[in-house]
Amino acid sequence: MSQLPSADITWRADGSPQSTRFDDIYFSSEDGLAETAHVFLRGNELPDAWTDQTHFTIGELGFGTGLNFLATWALWKETRSQDQHLHFISIEGFPLTRSELSQALEKWPSLAPLAAELVGLYPVPHAGTHLLHLPDNVTLTLCENEALPALSQLEAQVNAWFLDGFSPASNPDMWSEAVLSEIARLSSPGATFATFTAAGAVRRGLAAQGFNVQKVKGFGRKREMLVGHMEAPPTRSRTKPWYQIPPSQNPRSALVVGAGIAGAATAHALKRRGLSVRIFDGDGPGAGASGNPAALFMPRFSVNPTPEDDFHIAAYLYAEREMHRLQEGASAPFFDPRGVLQFARTDAEATRFEKIAARAPLPAGHLEFLAADRLGDVAGFETGFPAFLFPKAGVVDPSRFLSQLIAETEVERLHATSFSNEDDRWRINGLAQETADILVLANGPGLTAFPETDWLPLEPVLGQITNLPVGALPQQRHALVAGPYLISHGDGSALTGATYELGKGDQTAQAPTSIGHQHNLHDLAETFPAFKEALGMLNPEDLSGRVSFRAQVPDRVPFAGPAPMHGPYLSAYDRLRHGDRFADYPPAPVHPGLLLLGALGARGFTTGLLLGELLAAQITGAPLPLPRDLAEAVHPARFIIRGLRKNTV
Repeated sequence: MSQLPSADITWRADGSPQSTRFDDIYFSSEDGLAETAHVFLRGNELPDAWTDQTHFTIGELGFGTGLNFLATWALWKETRSQDQHLHFISIEGFPLTRSELSQALEKWPSLAPLAAELVGLYPVPHAGTHLLHLPDNVTLTLCENEALPALSQLEAQVNAWFLDGFSPASNPDMWSEAVLSEIARLSSPGATFATFTAAGAVRRGLAAQGFNVQKVKGFGRKREMLVGHMEAPPTRSRTKPWYQIPPSQNPRSALVVGAGIAGAATAHALKRRGLSVRIFDGDGPGAGASGNPAALFMPRFSVNPTPEDDFHIAAYLYAEREMHRLQEGASAPFFDPRGVLQFARTDAEATRFEKIAARAPLPAGHLEFLAADRLGDVAGFETGFPAFLFPKAGVVDPSRFLSQLIAETEVERLHATSFSNEDDRWRINGLAQETADILVLANGPGLTAFPETDWLPLEPVLGQITNLPVGALPQQRHALVAGPYLISHGDGSALTGATYELGKGDQTAQAPTSIGHQHNLHDLAETFPAFKEALGMLNPEDLSGRVSFRAQVPDRVPFAGPAPMHGPYLSAYDRLRHGDRFADYPPAPVHPGLLLLGALGARGFTTGLLLGELLAAQITGAPLPLPRDLAEAVHPARFIIRGLRKNTV
């Protein structure tokens, strides 16, 4: 991820924007809204085309001012039925700022309520995929990147295309053969398109990709424009066979095992898409690691960008936006964006921090590098090393957050000890009444308790947190982290932790120990010497805390996706042992309707929401909320494929 170039906006006398970079306007000076209705809505036969579609997907090249999106949303709002869902994917390589977007949309007072919703959620321009949830079952997937790399990373079945980039003369890259080929790949059978241009090169290029192309009357003084439909889309896929997602069977119901953040996020995402969902957890919501009294919410990244690194950044940005949105309708606040200070502890870490800051992995306003001599002003003490300030990160109240996510979902206190599939219906513990089209396992360390999943390299980690009494330490404005963390509460008490004990066999409930408290106090004092004297006055025997288990995998990246059949995977892709990437491999052998979400580790409240959205998209056939390489980076089958390539399985 990185910063993006500007479109270099100037404002015309009539208040409409123009890009000096491309020497082109964003919409017709005659009537941009009427132009959108003529070219893109009627050109794609909307709203008739979505009348009988539960999920309808529109793909757009050139988000621009968002006018096409808002006009589409307004029409959708007037004509949709209650159970319909609109997915709008838009590509933009030169995004406007929020203030520019707001100013441009002021020309259309009829769209003001919808524009306010969009502007409120619109992200700071930053390369990547941004998922926005809006009223009326509308989802906007804003891909901020140049057209070809953005399209080549998309996985979707598009029903209608709005080809609205700047003119071919101004921006030829957007109309290249490679771009048009990706449009064809992403088209569903019968997909339509419309574009303002009637350029011969565009007409011939679309026809060469399999579109039936027609010239029709253009808008206003423009004599002609192009419309058409895809008769037989190509069957090629960019996804590697072992990571391919089975076609959606339009499920109506789902069972979710696990009521921590993984299960709650999945249930919330599925409910949003209209599925009937039930959650099963023998101990109730937040009984495991998701039940601590407070949790850190902050990003994670490394010096060198990787797909795994980009996933964590995408998850953080999505969750930060979503928690603010969800909190607006919550009965009690669950997210305190007080900021998080992450301290370097060694010279090597200080160098690493400097390199990360230089590549600006987060949008403006999300990350500030603080030199060592500045910490006294910000934290009230110095450690001799620099720190990161994440001003929009903060602290989550897990109990309240989980309650918000599952407020409309039934939770049954039942331990899932087995499951089966009969007549394409999943059943838990053999109970006839507990059946559904889909089964999601999201039960933390217990996820490998079943024969279908016991091959996963899941590692249980025991962690103990320690409550510090009122007045034990000075109240901290920000949450602090540098290995151990410190979260101050409003009453003057605080929370620190956590111990890290890998591979504990007994995962039954355990009481905190004085040894664990002593470990936490020692780590905190060594990391923050300013607290050493005060911490030395505390008796570990007098302190309270909590013990829980979280789950991780060796590569420290969570997984979400269809459940692989371990044996058939080994057989189907055995040639990978010999480095053969080009054999005629079959589609991924997975358990139909069984999906997994796990190994969230200590970052569940940062990654869980986006992973839940990823599963929901895979289940319903909606556009994936992540670029393909990021979705593959979190696929559960990666452990099998990695083992085959290394010949270790």
